[in-house]
Amino acid sequence: SLKAELAQLSASFGPIAARQGYAPSCLAAGINENGIQTIRVPGLEQPFDVACDTRTAGAGWTVVQRRQDGSENFYRSWAEYRAGFGNLSGEFFMGLQQLHYITKAEPYELYIHLEDFDGVTHYAKYDRFELANETAGYALEVLGKYTGDAGDSLKYHKGQPFSTFDNDKTAKRCALTYVGAWWYNSCQHSNLNGQYVQGGSYEVKLTGRGIVWKSWRGYDYGYKFVQMMIRPRC
Repeated sequence: SLKAELAQLSASFGPIAARQGYAPSCLAAGINENGIQTIRVPGLEQPFDVACDTRTAGAGWTVVQRRQDGSENFYRSWAEYRAGFGNLSGEFFMGLQQLHYITKAEPYELYIHLEDFDGVTHYAKYDRFELANETAGYALEVLGKYTGDAGDSLKYHKGQPFSTFDNDKTAKRCALTYVGAWWYNSCQHSNLNGQYVQGGSYEVKLTGRGIVWKSWRGYDYGYKFVQMMIRPRC
């Protein structure tokens, strides 16, 4: 019947309409306040929710990682880092698969916001950021020019594949040694997925295992708040 044919047509066009209904980024969505937004990225079939930040460094940033209170365990497996974990309103990691497709779709910049336990904040910004695919270990394929006041503790990791304790690409087993997951080299100048340490300073025997950004407070300090964000280059 005509009614049945119309219903069938409606069903087939539904997914297309849904695909057209989502913006590909927080910037494209025109979000002007912090919150959760659903986006759809070329190469990924399903839309997904992301956290948008408009206050830290201007509008249009998509948050890909946040540490704030130690409530979430970041010493996780490859599968978990691939898929992402945590709570978008609290601590989380977006997921390497989504991050790869987002940064491949168009040129992105990266902003890292750091706050210590004294309430002092610094930042590191890179004018390009792109991850390789899973076959290439989600390597930090493109990392652009640095600006900021936190120092550049990511350049050392440029070109390195991502490592977790169960899929460590390093000769020194860096993920295991530093109790984290990162684009470890030999081993690290930053470890933003390391252990959350209340109070910031920790014993020498734990050196490098905290949330490290070496160029600001060295290896023996873990930050109170960290947020990694990306935004399409305007």
